This record gives sequence, C-alpha cells and structure tokens, in this order.
Amino acid sequence: MVPYPWPELLIFDLDGTLIDSKEDIAAALNQTLAERGLPALAHEEIYAHVGNGVYDLIEGAVAAAGGDDVEAALAHFMATYDARLLERTHLYEGAAEVVAHFAGVAMALITNKSMRFTRPIVDGLGVAGWFDPILARDTLPTCKPHPGPLLHCIDAHGVDPTRTWMVGDGATDILAGHAAGVRTVGCLYGFRTEQEVVGAQPDCLIRDLRDLPGLFADRPDGG
Repeated sequence: MVPYPWPELLIFDLDGTLIDSKEDIAAALNQTLAERGLPALAHEEIYAHVGNGVYDLIEGAVAAAGGDDVEAALAHFMATYDARLLERTHLYEGAAEVVAHFAGVAMALITNKSMRFTRPIVDGLGVAGWFDPILARDTLPTCKPHPGPLLHCIDAHGVDPTRTWMVGDGATDILAGHAAGVRTVGCLYGFRTEQEVVGAQPDCLIRDLRDLPGLFADRPDGG
C-alpha cells in the first residue's frame, strides 16, 4: 500500500477505539438488570449494543433480557455506570505513543457517549488535552452517523476534508466519515464485529491502534 499523505486532522471515536471500556459497561448494565429483576446478558451480547448512545444500549439490552420499562432502566443504569466509569476502563496499548507520533496534527474526539460519562473518563485517564474539540452525543444537535459533528471539527480547524480521517470501530463512525467526505479507518480490535466494520467499507482497516502511523507517509517537516 502506498502511504497516504500526512493528515491535517485526526478524529477519534472513544469506546472501542481509544479506550477499552467494555467491562465497566457490561458490569454496570448487568448490575442494573439484576437489580431490576431481569437476567444478566452475555457480555458479547451487550457489546453488540454499544456505539449508538446510551438509550439504544439500554433499549436493546432490556428487550434482550425480556423487560419493557426502558426509561426506568435507563435512569437506573446512568446512576450505576456513574459509579463504575473507571473501575477497569483503560487506554488501548500504545495510545499515548500513537498520539505522540502525530504531534502537531490537530486531533478531535467524537463519541456517541453522553458528556456526563465522557468528560469524567477523559479527565480520569488524563487524555482530555489531546483533543479539541471533544464532542459527545449531546453536544450538538446531531450525532454519528450524521456528518454534523465531523463537519464541525473540520470547520473549527479549517482543514482539508480529504486530509481528515475518522478513526473508529463501528459502522456509525465509518458512515459518518463517508457522509462528511473524509477518509476513514476501521478498527478491528474494538467492540463491533469484523463483519460490521468491513461492511461499512472504510478506506483502511487496522487490527491494532499502533498500526495507525503506518498508514501515512513521513511528516512533511521530517520530524
């Protein structure tokens, strides 16, 4: 593969792309189900509902567990997850090194997680300063797969969309990237299935976050 030109803007998804948060999400969700008299779900079934926001997560999980009161379960989960945000959640191996490799490149974070959870996580992991802006599901009127958040970042930095990349582990990330006219990287190590990621037709696929720098030619300044 011929390396792509050095990027002007890298936009990252959060869960399943930069951080492995699946154990805390699954633990909080199964605690919620148990406390509401519903059976626990297999973790893989829970992960299949992650990526489109907390309401979709709870709606899918409650239905799978045989329940029907989504609103009450949502409120219960929000309080439960608040207390468990950083029990086991951690950055993927090599995240800091990858960010350092792209020093000088603008970086943004766009997640379909609510800001209620996003801010404490990025602050707690010490990575908030990596990104400008940090956009959550409830920051703007639209969220992924709508291109609005990506276009907001492109406008904020005044960059070329063709030198902008959306990096994420789900179809919502790739579809948002396509709609915004940017290039896309599908992460096969995240929460979603390989079939979903490949089916969304990203420009590139990586099996490890540390593979990201290898997609690009050397920085123009030779640094």
